[in-house]
Amino acid sequence: MAIFYDDGNAKGGFNIDLRRINPNSQWATHSYNHFVLMHIYRNSPDTREKIQASKELDIAERKMKFWERQSRFDQHEADMWRKEIYRM
Repeated sequence: MAIFYDDGNAKGGFNIDLRRINPNSQWATHSYNHFVLMHIYRNSPDTREKIQASKELDIAERKMKFWERQSRFDQHEADMWRKEIYRM
């Protein structure tokens, strides 16, 4: 059962051109996922769902940190993306 992210057992490489991707919008997406996963982790009565949310929280945090390290990342712009797209 996956909520947003698979279990990490997928084989294959990381083959994307980072110059073509907006790191701010990507960060906003993973930030939203983190928010939802945190809500599930704190409020779900289902223990299995809480465990899965906990695992995926780690993935979301790792992905957010990855995009924060990109040279074109701007926290203010990323926050604006999150606000515009996800209304939060």
